[in-house]
Amino acid sequence: MNGFTLVFATLAALYAWGWWRSKRLGRGWPLWRLLLFVGSALAIVVVMSPPSMHWAHDDFRGHMAVHLVAGMIAPLGLVMAAPVSLALKSVPAQWGRRWVGFVSLPPIRVLSHPVTAALLNTGGMMVLYLTDLYAAMRHSPGFALWLHWHFIIAGCLFSWAIVGPDPAPRRPSLEWRFGVLVVSMAAHAMLSKWMYRFHFPASVPLDQVRQGAELMFYAGELPEALLAYLLARQWVRSRYREAAAVPGPRGSSSCP
Repeated sequence: MNGFTLVFATLAALYAWGWWRSKRLGRGWPLWRLLLFVGSALAIVVVMSPPSMHWAHDDFRGHMAVHLVAGMIAPLGLVMAAPVSLALKSVPAQWGRRWVGFVSLPPIRVLSHPVTAALLNTGGMMVLYLTDLYAAMRHSPGFALWLHWHFIIAGCLFSWAIVGPDPAPRRPSLEWRFGVLVVSMAAHAMLSKWMYRFHFPASVPLDQVRQGAELMFYAGELPEALLAYLLARQWVRSRYREAAAVPGPRGSSSCP
């Protein structure tokens, strides 16, 4: 059992226990969130298993498939399952106040800002694939392990900064987050095109680079499209609440 299996199997078990406890106490928690979290955690376990990691090490296409699941798709599922909100339902109220205080700390606010999260996420990919770092990673197991954790955490951080349902005081406006998301999507697409056209990483055979870049470009659109949809839905709901809060003319009815 590797570290990824231990960590994410434990997180899935803790989430399932929290869901069961919430249901037993009559507070309830959506079953779809449980399935989303457990499925996303198990997806990371699968792609970080020895067979998948051997494939990713020997074939750039395998590396890109692992990266897409562990760094983009699964983090979105983990975040949208709202694990912090579930945890706060199972602990005393003072823990909720401590969480708000923690995420309000200046270093945490900077780290969780959408711009910072985008730089760590998409910027990290640019540094890895457009320099010699990818070749160095293939010859350094410790560096490779650090990079895998980096992309998982950066993917979760980016998803949470853009659309995360868990409480995050002083989060930038929806318009701000949408702008960061659009720039990040453009940078992601540009990176895949550069890789395809200019043969990056140069240490990888050209046919693998091009197929990996195609996988990155087309499959990467799915989680990005989901982020855009979720953000647009939040925007529509916020506008609906604002419209509902505006009182109508005196003596008139709010119904059409």
